[in-house]
Amino acid sequence: MVQTNTKVCSREFLSMSLDQTHYKIMDLIAHWSGGKALDFPSGSGRLAWWLHEKGFDVVAADSQPKNFQNPELLIVSCDLDQPFPFKDNAFDCAFCVDGPEHAENLYHTFREFARVLGPKGNFVVSYPNYSNIESRLRNVFYGVLEPVEPPEIVRDWRRKGIKDNGHINRQPYALLRMALEYAGFRIEKITSEKTKSGQLLLLPLFLLGQAFTRIKGEKGRKKYWLHESNSYPVFMGGNDLILLCTLDQ
Repeated sequence: MVQTNTKVCSREFLSMSLDQTHYKIMDLIAHWSGGKALDFPSGSGRLAWWLHEKGFDVVAADSQPKNFQNPELLIVSCDLDQPFPFKDNAFDCAFCVDGPEHAENLYHTFREFARVLGPKGNFVVSYPNYSNIESRLRNVFYGVLEPVEPPEIVRDWRRKGIKDNGHINRQPYALLRMALEYAGFRIEKITSEKTKSGQLLLLPLFLLGQAFTRIKGEKGRKKYWLHESNSYPVFMGGNDLILLCTLDQ
């Protein structure tokens, strides 16, 4: 179902993802010349509006369209865990900003993005960096990458009509890449929203990871993608991983 939002748009958007991530994405696509774009999940619509201003023909989508603040743009109510209500090859590019961690099945979600993108379509994904050094140490001492999402909280959200699974999908980089590649995407660039200055104190552990990667050589590259999982943008990256992908079809 397509809804037209009637709120007054102040352009002072409340960012519903990490603030720096939208800025980083706009820098990454500065050379893009427009086209048909899908922004899903769109949250308050800040990225959708920036894409619109840049000349993209934007379709926004979200499971909570009431949060969307763009009266000029259409917002489509849909779910990352369901078939997307768009035709095959409908878009030239797609953006999934801080969305994969909320999806129950990344393989389904990425297959749907691949389906609605045209041949060689571009796909920008951001996702909590569960493979940086802080996350790895947290997993050692806590046994989980983030605090648990108690089911009773999710049930309470749904009683209130809120469709939000919380962060239920917490894949490290290699498994995120595997889900993307199964859907037909090739990762062209890996970056993050910022450099965490406090994390630089752990640089010796990064160097240890680099030594381990060299020792494992080609076997580590092929079986575990260590050359990427232990690369500086991932290992020493910020809170978000940002991946620029191309549909390899």
